[in-house]
Amino acid sequence: MTNSSKDRRFKILVCIDLSSETFRGLRYAVRLGSGTDADVTLLNVRKSDRGLRAGGLQMHLAHQNLLEWGLDLPGQRALKEARDFLIEMGFLQRDWLARTIHKDVIGDELGDNMVEYSSKDGRKITLKMKVASSVTKGILEECEQVEYDITIVNAAEVGKDGETSGIKASAAQTLAREIAGTIIFARAFEESHAHLLCVTESSASIEAAKKDAVIASRCFCPVFLYSIAESEDRLEDAKHAVAMAKSAIEQMDLAIAGEKVEVGDPVSKIIEEGRGYSLIVLSASEKVGLRRLFGTSFASKVLEKAHNSVMIVR
Repeated sequence: MTNSSKDRRFKILVCIDLSSETFRGLRYAVRLGSGTDADVTLLNVRKSDRGLRAGGLQMHLAHQNLLEWGLDLPGQRALKEARDFLIEMGFLQRDWLARTIHKDVIGDELGDNMVEYSSKDGRKITLKMKVASSVTKGILEECEQVEYDITIVNAAEVGKDGETSGIKASAAQTLAREIAGTIIFARAFEESHAHLLCVTESSASIEAAKKDAVIASRCFCPVFLYSIAESEDRLEDAKHAVAMAKSAIEQMDLAIAGEKVEVGDPVSKIIEEGRGYSLIVLSASEKVGLRRLFGTSFASKVLEKAHNSVMIVR
């Protein structure tokens, strides 16, 4: 391992709204980021609004902590609640140094704004309110600008106002297809439960298994290996996939909590088995890349139909 890789920060992006699902995802991010090597960014995407009026205060607001604005914006409230939540959990201390950053956006008075909190030991928590034509586009732009190890997105939740918050199914498919890093689609997220790590014999699947084992170790979550043979004559292939993944994980001095092999339809089996786990974990793609295969893969179907949280590893 090079010095640069040793020094690299583990970067987590949590997409923030006012739903309770957001705060379950945020609690999981805290578990992942419990070490001093992790930085967490909280992102709220605000749709560009050419009719927004800040009462002539935009230049003043640009130099002020966005949580102190006198405007009643949903994104502002969501970020403030998330900031207070982190303080209550002891993950963010009130004495951390705060730095305000503003970026002008044509056609929008308030533009992009962020507050970066930094600790003496080098940890950073960033609250960011970003302007974009859509929430999906804003998340994609953020992930293009910063190489996040994990992005957490609210996939389905009824918000405080009775409206459905989080991204729609079509948006989830777009993010899964386009984001370069690992992404968690949170649904009824139980952060303390185990990972159901679904594996095949492909090299992409084994590499994804190794990555998830590392992620799970960061939050002290047990990992269970799972493979499905579509017919009895493929059962040995499924067993071999589990054995390969187990060996690869153990070679990293990490352990698995259990393993299971079944015969049946992969999509329905994974969805049903996954109900009792914190996350259903799937590999993004084979070697040719996600953009060519994801749309017709079983990973896409699991993401669409699963009742609980799904993590696509890349």
